[in-house]
Amino acid sequence: MSMRRQVSVWALGLTAAFLLTSCGKPKPSLYDTSLPVMEVMDHLIDPGAWAFWRASGEVTEEAGTKSLTPTTEEGWLAAENGAVAVAEGGNLMLLPGRVRDEEWIRLAKKLTQDGLEAKAAAEAKDSDRMFVAGAEMYKTCKACHAKYVPALQPGAEPVGAPLPDWPEDVKQKQDQFLEGKK
Repeated sequence: MSMRRQVSVWALGLTAAFLLTSCGKPKPSLYDTSLPVMEVMDHLIDPGAWAFWRASGEVTEEAGTKSLTPTTEEGWLAAENGAVAVAEGGNLMLLPGRVRDEEWIRLAKKLTQDGLEAKAAAEAKDSDRMFVAGAEMYKTCKACHAKYVPALQPGAEPVGAPLPDWPEDVKQKQDQFLEGKK
């Protein structure tokens, strides 16, 4: 057998060996996404969002209007921590196996952006900025839930407590506040 033929046989053999070994089992994922999305929502994103929302804006009660703005370092840190949970929760929605479609990707990225803006507002101890960030986060949550939470689809049977709508007085204050920022 000529030298050229021997090299060709060796090259063919190495190529075949490479192809056979690479056609084996797929590499395991770096991520374990066995936790259902609803559990990620229930244990991370929802508590984070509520921690932030409870630290921004104001509540009107019979006794008068009460600001929810934190008054202690612990309160500011709780708001910031909640915002971080939301931001990272958005990233978790983008892990392989969780992405559903392009709208899912857009909303997950928006949730991360909203969470990062909320964190920055809490770090700056800026109650007006927190109010706007909280409203943006809420709108993103509502849009995602309207499309992807089956219990919120038209004609579906309710399961659990859906994300509540803001009371009308809060919506009006948000609109007035945003109009004043223009």
